[in-house]
Amino acid sequence: MFSLKIGFLFFLVIQLALGKKYHNYEEPQWELTGNQPEDGSYEVRRYSAANWTSTDVSTVNMDLKSSDAFWRLFKYIGGANTGKTDIDMTVPVITRIPGQPCPFCNVTFRMSFYVPPKFQSNPPAPTDTRVETEEMNERIFYVRTFSGYAAAKDWQKNAALLYSSLLRNGVSAPSVDRSMYYAVGYDSPMRFIFRRNEVWLMSTNDNLV
Repeated sequence: MFSLKIGFLFFLVIQLALGKKYHNYEEPQWELTGNQPEDGSYEVRRYSAANWTSTDVSTVNMDLKSSDAFWRLFKYIGGANTGKTDIDMTVPVITRIPGQPCPFCNVTFRMSFYVPPKFQSNPPAPTDTRVETEEMNERIFYVRTFSGYAAAKDWQKNAALLYSSLLRNGVSAPSVDRSMYYAVGYDSPMRFIFRRNEVWLMSTNDNLV
């Protein structure tokens, strides 16, 4: 009986740590293309065109301003829009990170929330002028997944590893948009284990099948 109680408590702790599963949140439509790498080091995904709500921040390091960007977007889905409409949280939260000309130069990062299907055709307009809704065209991304709490250096490291994997698997350098990459998060800070992070590099070849 004692061992059963211990097992049950352990189960509860794990459930609390895990929180909601990703499929409980709306996410953009995507599919795997037919040309996946043999070594399984990344995925090639085709994302459908969709509306995203975005905001920009200028900083040397995204770690310094990511919370500012996040809370602008979170206020938008919490009612800071023309209809004062509550909009469900979605995944993932993506941040477009441009190449930096020097380690001490300010650059503009763009963080975006996916607009859930209920509002895709007519998203409520933001009341904060620093927030906007934009349509992203259909795109193909190379995607590397990793875990843990991610900071700027982790996104950079994994973007570099993804690019190395692409070259190793025969993807030519001109087939990859190297002017930027995306830092992609799926979890709240309260999820302590089994965290899911991704880095995305965009393909310049829209004809991948």
